[in-house]
Amino acid sequence: MFDSTAEPALRLCDVEVSFPVRRGFFSAAGKLHAVNKVSLDVARGEFISIVGESGCGKSTLAKVLLGLQPVTSGTIQINGKNLADYSRKELAYQVQPIFQDPYSSLNPRKSVAANIALPLILSEKLTAREIRKRVHEIMEMVSLPIRFEHSYPSQMSGGQRQRVAIARALITRPRILVCDEPTSALDVSVQAQILNLLRDLSRRLNLTSIFISHDLSVVRHLTRRVAVMYLGRVVELGDSEEIFNNPRHPYTQLLIRSILPPDPTYRLPPVTWDGGGPDPTNPPPGCHFNPRCPYATDLCRTALPALIKAGDAHVACHAWHDIDAWRAAGGKTPQLS
Repeated sequence: MFDSTAEPALRLCDVEVSFPVRRGFFSAAGKLHAVNKVSLDVARGEFISIVGESGCGKSTLAKVLLGLQPVTSGTIQINGKNLADYSRKELAYQVQPIFQDPYSSLNPRKSVAANIALPLILSEKLTAREIRKRVHEIMEMVSLPIRFEHSYPSQMSGGQRQRVAIARALITRPRILVCDEPTSALDVSVQAQILNLLRDLSRRLNLTSIFISHDLSVVRHLTRRVAVMYLGRVVELGDSEEIFNNPRHPYTQLLIRSILPPDPTYRLPPVTWDGGGPDPTNPPPGCHFNPRCPYATDLCRTALPALIKAGDAHVACHAWHDIDAWRAAGGKTPQLS
């Protein structure tokens, strides 16, 4: 159970990551703001999800937390210490990743035991017996039979490989896990097992876990708090049930309406195409979602909204109060056009 009153395990303050882009050979270089002024506190032991469509900046943010991508501006603190002040070895004891594809994240030339033990060999001076003991302990923890220690990744199923990847991430006993869509490459029948394993491990080890995904049906039942990203910015943040039962930002409403119901008899409504998102290298002025928003006002088209408290959540929307009033009066959410 996480303690929201203690110093956060992870604190992001106005984090920005931008990349230079050039539209043509003779054109001036512009900037792509992959992460745009993101501020977020994650409590110790918390399991939080970051969701959004492809290209919203989720994976770039994950790379930043792992020290793989420098920030353009802003600060990141991990357990009260600036990320930039950690050495690579120190950071590895604080933060570990679980990647999307277990087929490519493991070394095919090494056995399961060797794959799991590699971070331990590189970071600690232990005897072969001590390393083998730690490997066996972590294999049992992720429900991976010890008989697989001499097997190779090619001899295992996708779910078993992802268990190996989870064991490798936990072998150095980190405090924070960054899970970048860890089940998207797995069969649906295996996804639930891996998700339940991650949730149980987070509770047992008091891990702070950042779960990055575009699958909202998974996120709703996995994590307690959700951050919704759009074009590099957090546009809504709050309790999972609050976000799904009472979404305030029009983009969050659009995401939730995109979930396909499991009922095979459900008649899908007519598909309306809203034209897609704007050019990320040249976002519109004001709220970046305003060209797609049925509630947009003149203020939305000129001023970028800040992330403010809205009921039991936080939302970056000028019109959230009017939207709430509209829905409370029995109005239906307009279709995007």
